[in-house]
Amino acid sequence: MAESTEFHDEPVIDNAVYQQNGVGLDELNDLVDRCQDTLSALRSLGMTPNSEKRLMKHYRARKVAEMVGFSRTKITKAIDDLGLEQDLDPETHRPLGYTLTQVNQIRDALDARPGRRVDEAPVRLAVQSFKGGVAKSVTTVYIAQYLAEKGYRVLVVDCDPQASATQSFGYVPDHEFSERHTLSPALHGEEDSLDYAIIPTYFDGIDLVPSCLALNEVDFAIYDAVARADTAERDAFYHLVEDAIVTVQDRYDVVLMDSAPNLSMMSINILVAANAVVVPAPPAIYDFSSTSQYLQMVSKVMTGIAPGKRYEFLKVMPSKVDRTKSKMLDFLNIMQDKFGNFLLAKPFLYASAIPDTASYFQTVFDQSKPDSRVLGMLNAVLGEIEVEICKTWPSRHESLRERGVLL
Repeated sequence: MAESTEFHDEPVIDNAVYQQNGVGLDELNDLVDRCQDTLSALRSLGMTPNSEKRLMKHYRARKVAEMVGFSRTKITKAIDDLGLEQDLDPETHRPLGYTLTQVNQIRDALDARPGRRVDEAPVRLAVQSFKGGVAKSVTTVYIAQYLAEKGYRVLVVDCDPQASATQSFGYVPDHEFSERHTLSPALHGEEDSLDYAIIPTYFDGIDLVPSCLALNEVDFAIYDAVARADTAERDAFYHLVEDAIVTVQDRYDVVLMDSAPNLSMMSINILVAANAVVVPAPPAIYDFSSTSQYLQMVSKVMTGIAPGKRYEFLKVMPSKVDRTKSKMLDFLNIMQDKFGNFLLAKPFLYASAIPDTASYFQTVFDQSKPDSRVLGMLNAVLGEIEVEICKTWPSRHESLRERGVLL
């Protein structure tokens, strides 16, 4: 990580000029440029020296055996057969351990991937909410990284023009991507497959369909197309995201869709495309109200657009739960009472480590030595989502029964 970053190479904005002359297009564009330059500088804090984000985390042989699910003896033999070598500490030259890419090579050699069988359907999981600030994009990224570390093959489709998920993987969206890199060409019928948009990420096992601000134009285009279409043709415009994802989903176990926090043609498309839904919701009255409205929208979509639709699971996830706030805990009890089995049993607790790491384009899963309490909380919450995913695959039912999480 760089020791310091200089943000003021140019003079700061002269507020007196704005007060005197007002704000026009030139001033606004100048402000946008400054914001983008700052994001680029911040991005460099989470990068390796070659300006490419890398997962610097390593796993010792004992941890590798635990992750893969085989004895140390079998893991050692696989390592020898594959000719894998540990990275060395650049200062001490001591072995650091094995990378996630190497762990997955071992999994493949031992046929130890935990995902679905070829004849089982991928889970298309929407992480959605009407309300901003509920940790929706954070949830999407953390689910993806948790599953990838377990050995699942994951595709993150960023459907939010704000592109927070895209940024989490080390990109400054509107500097590095334009509309042609996003879902947009597939939704406009300009591409027959979503292949063109898929890029690998620094986190082995996760691919990304990036987003940027230009994706916002898609909503207007779909609204316009629906308004001009005959009644019989309108249904197709609610399946555009699904049709795009279906072209590439067979290479993944889980496809995660990060949605914008609003009711739009894109959000309806995501609901139609999904076969599972997670709704992040902090335990507070406004968030509860928003979640209630969101569930009403799901009902309307299923009634009017996809009447035969059934989700494999729909879970409300208590998010940003601060255990030091008694009113929040009281409302969590209300959520548990009202949502019942639709509520995840484990809350996503507020932890300063999550925004702290995000401030330099990293996550807790990126860290070599994360806070054990935060990691334990994440594993509990995300492990519950993993169980719901695995329930959709009959080939995983026996192992779930052995763990006591399926009757």
